[in-house]
Amino acid sequence: MKRTISAALLSAAALFSSVPAKAAEPSGTVYLLVPNVTTNRWAKFDIPNMTEAMKTYAPGVELKVLNANDDMQQQVSQAESALASGALGIILVSVDPPRSASILARAEADGVHVVTYAHDPGPGPVSYHVSVPFSDIGEAQGKYLAENLPDHRPVRLAYMLGDPKFAFYPEQMKGFDKYLKPLIDNGTVEVVCQADALLYLAANAQKNMEQCLTKTNNEVDGVVVMNDDTGGGVIAALSAQDLVGKVKVYGGYDATLEGIQRVLLGWQAADMAPPYKQMADAAIQLIVSKVKGEEAPAGIVNGNWPNNFTEGGVPARLEPNVFITTDNVQETVIDAGLFTKEELCGGIGKDADFCKN
Repeated sequence: MKRTISAALLSAAALFSSVPAKAAEPSGTVYLLVPNVTTNRWAKFDIPNMTEAMKTYAPGVELKVLNANDDMQQQVSQAESALASGALGIILVSVDPPRSASILARAEADGVHVVTYAHDPGPGPVSYHVSVPFSDIGEAQGKYLAENLPDHRPVRLAYMLGDPKFAFYPEQMKGFDKYLKPLIDNGTVEVVCQADALLYLAANAQKNMEQCLTKTNNEVDGVVVMNDDTGGGVIAALSAQDLVGKVKVYGGYDATLEGIQRVLLGWQAADMAPPYKQMADAAIQLIVSKVKGEEAPAGIVNGNWPNNFTEGGVPARLEPNVFITTDNVQETVIDAGLFTKEELCGGIGKDADFCKN
């Protein structure tokens, strides 16, 4: 009897020893490096969505946010500090992507994976990139602009653009050119001013628009911008000349509260936004997979992104953009959880017809 019991115990021990031990869940810190928190999306959407996603996919990992205040050198220093403190991984939204090579090289040397997000990956070793197809933005905005021009002929447009160092810029311009260049060539549209707002800063866009209004003696019918921040700078310049609502703004992006309110008021023709929650979720899944030493979850990677470093491009998750107009704001903004109707109808939004119904 004793022999039988001993044999059974040995058999059970052998069985359990053959079952692989469950890998320990990672613990430590992943750093999220953002360019600023003045751009609405980072504090309103990306940071809280990533924080929540981390609780789901790696509850033992802290997501620590570092804000560079639009200072590239400060972001480099922050990355170095994060690596020195033993970062498990980095999610990087670069202030100035062409200048982020040193961050990427240092991370690789320290064996730390980097997932780049929203802004271009930069020329260096990047594990994954998460963004939207930039070409779709220019296509959608250019088409909508061409179909919704003022009746005045020629239409005098001011191009108050962004920062040409970002891949967002040339891709957006391709869409604008596809639909507007034929109208420029046939005399329907006249571009009366063109200027770039470095780092997409509202203050730079405002200064550029003020100079344009002075140059043209306020003879402008519409303004083409590249995102809601620069659109806000343009609106500030128009406001000083009592031209808000009289000169329409085209080409908004990022779906800031003020941007959507301008759409509802008719000051801005339309807006666009990435699907913030889905992007944040993908970024966290990708960095957690690297921290665990695993392959990306099936179906997450669906494209590649060129960065002038990685042959064939950086493996990427590309999420489709959302186009926002007064006709679909309920579905694309309120139902999607970006803003409540109460938020949209506060401040300047209270005067919109949407808010009076």
